[in-house]
Amino acid sequence: MAPLRWIRRHVACNASFWGLIEYGCGPLIALAAIPVLLHRLDTVGYGQYAMILAVAGFGNLANLGASVTATKLVAERAHEPGGALRGAGVASALIFCALAAVSVLTLAAAVMFAVAWPEASFGNAPLFALLPAALAMYLAQQLDQLYAGALKGRERFTATALCECGGRVGALTLACTAAWLTHSALWTAAAQSSGLLLSAGVKMLVFARGEGRYGVRPIAERAAMKDAFRFSRWSWLHGVSALAFGSLDRVAVGSLMGPAALALYAVGVQVGQIIHTAAVAVFQKAMPRVNRLLVAPPSPGAAGEEIRRLMRWNLILSAAGTLALLAVSEPLLRWMLGPDKVAGQQWTFDLLILASGILSMNAAAHFSLLGLGNGRAVALLNGLGGAAMLVLMVVLAGPAGQNAAAIGRIAYAVITFAAVGLALRDSREHLPPPATIATR
Repeated sequence: MAPLRWIRRHVACNASFWGLIEYGCGPLIALAAIPVLLHRLDTVGYGQYAMILAVAGFGNLANLGASVTATKLVAERAHEPGGALRGAGVASALIFCALAAVSVLTLAAAVMFAVAWPEASFGNAPLFALLPAALAMYLAQQLDQLYAGALKGRERFTATALCECGGRVGALTLACTAAWLTHSALWTAAAQSSGLLLSAGVKMLVFARGEGRYGVRPIAERAAMKDAFRFSRWSWLHGVSALAFGSLDRVAVGSLMGPAALALYAVGVQVGQIIHTAAVAVFQKAMPRVNRLLVAPPSPGAAGEEIRRLMRWNLILSAAGTLALLAVSEPLLRWMLGPDKVAGQQWTFDLLILASGILSMNAAAHFSLLGLGNGRAVALLNGLGGAAMLVLMVVLAGPAGQNAAAIGRIAYAVITFAAVGLALRDSREHLPPPATIATR
């Protein structure tokens, strides 16, 4: 019984373990859902579904970093009576303003397409119908991330992981059910959005109950929201740059090669993303932990020491994960796509794995920089990497074909890897000064 109690005690408070559960369940569930969605929606329908997810990413033009902002505001105020709930309220008010602006602009664009260009379509789905579906997906995702961030700010990683797994299972179960019954990408996206919205409500309730409440009330205090925006504006720039990595590449592939090619590309990206997701899962704890060690350090240089320790482990684990996934890439691709669809895809598949592996190596540095308050560096690096990726995709699209997108992703990963150097530099500022040698 003693070993079981030891395991239970250490697992219950291990942020890395629960981070793996939180971030790992999403990609694994998504991979399991791909064969069902491809079979019931067909290749064109799955391409439309992938396009809806890509268009939803354009909401990042007004994204103030729901999860990151909530994490920071809650973590900074957690030591104050009622401070965590107040931080979540300020974050909610700020994010709701951004979501309202996105909703107005998207619905206006949908009406414009319906009136001025009703024949515009992707596959057999009109664009004016795709836009509201993408908006619903974006709003549900943002609310889900907002309350997940609030839980992380309280360092309640176990609750976050359990809610995340339950939410992802529920959302994709609804999506697969809708695909099975309707064969429609639009109804599939609507069902998934409903599941994510329900997941957001559960996370809000779990967070609020921890603070003795049943909900989070938005706090629209101008001064507090202005202070929060000073940090969130860099999250906004980071979100804008994420358009290149999460949406524009898919839009480019879909518009240049059609829905079928986009479906194949989306599968390859989903598989390669496993390594990066695992690294984020393990090292996302760096942001609240570094922030806490800066505010109340238990010893001089505690934040700097923690940053350097996390980055060493990040490099080791990411390299091992990349090599392991490359070793099984061929049978994995054959299982995902089927033997009749793998011709000419292996090289692109391996390049996508390599790109994700390189990108995953800066996970600890990325979250450490956010914990140090240097969101500016994170945003600028992501913006530069995204611009380089898109340029390479356009320039190499002709000679390299679909491989151009994978090469562009590698460029993105290499540029953002500079975050490791910046984190090392900033961490030195929080290390204790070297001990002086006594002289006789």
